[in-house]
Amino acid sequence: MSAAIQAPGAAGGGVLVVKVDGAASADAAGLGSILNPEGVPLLILRATWYVLVESTGSANIGIGITTAAAKGTDILNDLDANAVEGDVFNGHVMQNGAKTEITAPAIWTATTYLTITGSATSAGMEAYLLLEYVRLPE
Repeated sequence: MSAAIQAPGAAGGGVLVVKVDGAASADAAGLGSILNPEGVPLLILRATWYVLVESTGSANIGIGITTAAAKGTDILNDLDANAVEGDVFNGHVMQNGAKTEITAPAIWTATTYLTITGSATSAGMEAYLLLEYVRLPE
């Protein structure tokens, strides 16, 4: 696994920064599988994907909240990893319409994972996922 938390969020919420290094793996969650670090339900308000170094491979990146070894796509769905160096992308964000049930991204429960998947090799890529979130009452 090549994804690791760089800076934990504050007690009431905050921004979680996850560094993601590319790899040859095309397995579901092959670039990372991170259990909820707060141990309480988290509502992701905004997701930002920043690519410092593009991949030399041909992967598309999928990121989402799901089980440990599954491909999630509710945060970022199939972004090209080899043509985006230096760019910043919005991931899926919470719907803001009045009286709209929030269905994406999924609530990050204490027992679910943030997974990061490459569809093919993403070797050489160095990227950062920034997740702005709040803790939900239990």
